[in-house]
Amino acid sequence: MNPTNQPLVLAPGEEQASDNQNAYIRLLLICQAEGLQSRYADLSTEDSGLTALGWEQTNLLALWLAAHEKVDVLISAPQLRSRLTAQRLGQTLGKAVTLDRQLPYRSRVRQDRQQSVAQPQWERRHLFSPLHMHEQFASDAEYTTFLENLLPIIQRIIKEQWGKTVTLVLDGNAIAAILGAVCRTKGLAFSINHTSISEIVWHHGEWCIVYVNRLEHNLAPALVPATSSETVATQSTASDEEDLSQVLAVYNRVLSADIDIHDQSHEQRVRHLLKFANLAKGQRALDVGAGTGLLTMMMAEDGASEVVGVDISPAMLEMAEYLRLSSASKAARNVSFRLAAAQKMPFRNESFDVVICRLLLHHSHKPERILQEIKRVLKPGGTMVLAELLGADDPVKRATQNTIEARRDPSHVAAYSVDQYRKLINQTGLTIETESVAVFEQDLEEWLSDLQSNPASRSVVREMMEAGLETDAAGLNVRRHSGKLVFDQRLLYLKAVKPAS
Repeated sequence: MNPTNQPLVLAPGEEQASDNQNAYIRLLLICQAEGLQSRYADLSTEDSGLTALGWEQTNLLALWLAAHEKVDVLISAPQLRSRLTAQRLGQTLGKAVTLDRQLPYRSRVRQDRQQSVAQPQWERRHLFSPLHMHEQFASDAEYTTFLENLLPIIQRIIKEQWGKTVTLVLDGNAIAAILGAVCRTKGLAFSINHTSISEIVWHHGEWCIVYVNRLEHNLAPALVPATSSETVATQSTASDEEDLSQVLAVYNRVLSADIDIHDQSHEQRVRHLLKFANLAKGQRALDVGAGTGLLTMMMAEDGASEVVGVDISPAMLEMAEYLRLSSASKAARNVSFRLAAAQKMPFRNESFDVVICRLLLHHSHKPERILQEIKRVLKPGGTMVLAELLGADDPVKRATQNTIEARRDPSHVAAYSVDQYRKLINQTGLTIETESVAVFEQDLEEWLSDLQSNPASRSVVREMMEAGLETDAAGLNVRRHSGKLVFDQRLLYLKAVKPAS
């Protein structure tokens, strides 16, 4: 079969054909967001998760679609980047994502071309040069096979969804192939960029290409925070928005510096928590506030059947996905990451056997909202493991401690006492099984450097710590050791169960 003479046959059924003047279908072809293999040459896998830029542009696209389009059906190809892009769109649009595993995909070949003065200005404005099919496929026969696998699936979708606006999330090669088939030519190249929209419409018995590679959602003056879609969809409270924006600001600053994702002290603390948790193998687990993904990965290595990590920071998720893809552990295949706020997670009720929430509640003005959401996604009889900053029992010392924490980390809201945490858990309706207090010696200067605290904040925190050397004003047991200021960082470990009935 010669693909240049093969039209994309999307013939309506007999019932639709009888009303040909009014018969129509709209296809919005959305290119999946940028994946890590597009940015990191050392990653061998092609089916990666999204980069920070990919998540951010997906957010912008989701908001644009919510404001400008009425989507009836949302369908995704099976490639991980397509699924993550579609899931984020569905979360914002309030649409379920249909995963069509028969849709073929092929990662485009990135041409690493030197930028030069001679390069056309229009091409420098695009991430990718146009998709010439002879650059993407080794031979005409290979392209023909790809098209033969793709077109019948598209035709089936159209027959099933006739009369609707159907959004398909695909890779750039699939979109370019569909457009080429509609044009009935292989000699026309298309520039298909990440998260771009191309639209084709069947009306009055023929296809019309409305637009190709639409990217106006990327023209916003600033990238929309990861939580904007939740704000639109759920009318989040002002305190939630404040919490999330502060966390994003702090961790975007931290990630502008080099971070060691294999920090040994961090690994030791995570291992200490998992030893307390003592989780059974074969469970489906959720890591809320996954950060760089270390805890998520270690849970999988310890025998969880599946672990999903969620975080609101696109940059953190990029680091977590890099950690997953660069891991030699077979358990990495059981790990995935999603962009979501802990106050509203994109999972069905009773989805997980275990949920771990580490160092997250102290960032929230309404920690009970996070705990209620954790309870919602837990199965009856499921386990929540909490690890949180512990404040002094004395309210004056606790207030001083929180002042110090907030000077170092503007996203910090409050560390609570043991009794306060117990009350929060009990009010949520979870039953506390075990608890423990972990004490770690912390070097003050290293602690300040972890969040890239500015010089003024460092100075204030240092003065407050030194002032408490004699009186233990913040309940942190500040002391001098080998010429350095050190203190006790206390974490409350707590294990609670969702009642079975």
